[in-house]
Amino acid sequence: MLSLTEANEQIWKRFQHLPVGCEEVDVLAGLDRIVAADIASPVDVPGFSRSMCDGYAVLASDTQAADEGYPVLLSCLGEVPPGANAAMEVKGGQCVYVSTGSMMPPGADAMVMVEQTQPDAEDFIRFSRPVISGERIIRRGDDLKSGQLILKRGERLHPRHIGSLVAAGIYRVKVFARPRFAIISTGDELVDGGQKLTPGQIRDSNSYALQAFITKAGGEVVRRVLVKDDRELYRQELANAVNCADIVLITGGCSVGTRDFTAGVINGLPGEGVFIQGVNIRPGRPLIVGEGMGKPIFGLPGHPIAPVILFKAIVEKLWRRLIDYREEADRVTAVVDFDLCPAFFTHLLVQLEKRDRFIYARLASPGNPAQTSAVSRADGYIWIKDLETGLRRGQTAEVFLI
Repeated sequence: MLSLTEANEQIWKRFQHLPVGCEEVDVLAGLDRIVAADIASPVDVPGFSRSMCDGYAVLASDTQAADEGYPVLLSCLGEVPPGANAAMEVKGGQCVYVSTGSMMPPGADAMVMVEQTQPDAEDFIRFSRPVISGERIIRRGDDLKSGQLILKRGERLHPRHIGSLVAAGIYRVKVFARPRFAIISTGDELVDGGQKLTPGQIRDSNSYALQAFITKAGGEVVRRVLVKDDRELYRQELANAVNCADIVLITGGCSVGTRDFTAGVINGLPGEGVFIQGVNIRPGRPLIVGEGMGKPIFGLPGHPIAPVILFKAIVEKLWRRLIDYREEADRVTAVVDFDLCPAFFTHLLVQLEKRDRFIYARLASPGNPAQTSAVSRADGYIWIKDLETGLRRGQTAEVFLI
């Protein structure tokens, strides 16, 4: 049986050339989207040298002899108000009043705060301390140089990037289109939202959970249907899903029972069909992966937490590789706060708690880790690679956040 790593590599080998769409959006609409091309500043930011304070623009060399006992007097040529072009040139023995953020006049190479000056005779200002060249000035291009990268392809556009983009005059950005998912839930025992349960029936919680994780990952669900255990209906719905989505997720029907049609229906579509059936990951061992009409199709077992684990460990990983996603998977190192040896699951849901300057991981559902409610209590999961060794209280482990 394939390991998780081997399965991911086979999936990547088969789908690495899957076409991924792009679109141009308003910079604010691009928040949390993945950038589809490098974004460089087309201009210097700022486009001119400007003052960091209200005060006087001077030649630093004119102030070197200044102190409290022997101030330097400089002739004030006038003022550069906010938003104005600084046309007057400062020469030796001269200064100009400049407001915070306003353009530095030509010739001046330093600013003196107004609080550190005193007016003297008409049009003269008294300076009692020296300044150095560049003091309290933002020079042209100090923030961004023309051609400097702001974001690389595959990076997520965060709120912290918005100011730099707009300062550079960039109001629209090219981002990857949201991947379109179709979700098919299978089983006579399942009922959808709003329907009453009868004895023996359960609510279709898996498709709702998957849609939530898809949305969080930046995708969109364009079709979500519930199909009874009828092979022909199943075949029709899978064909519909493949035609409208980029990736198809099926929950249930992945084992070898008489009502488990997933593998056969995938193989009935034009394409390669099933190329992975079973992966050494628990929960989620009966995973089916196939290709139909050029689209990835994932058959996820109906185990209450398997679809979430498989989505994070396999499906989302494929999408991130396709777009060359540059951020590390969200993870933390935590101290294990339980003993589990040997381990039954390869992937275990845990809760995180910070205490005594450390992050501790405890079981999300100590009584039964297969419970649906374990997902709602979990902050992440631990990948247990050695089931015989398991996990021991006090050791550290990497927790993948969900």
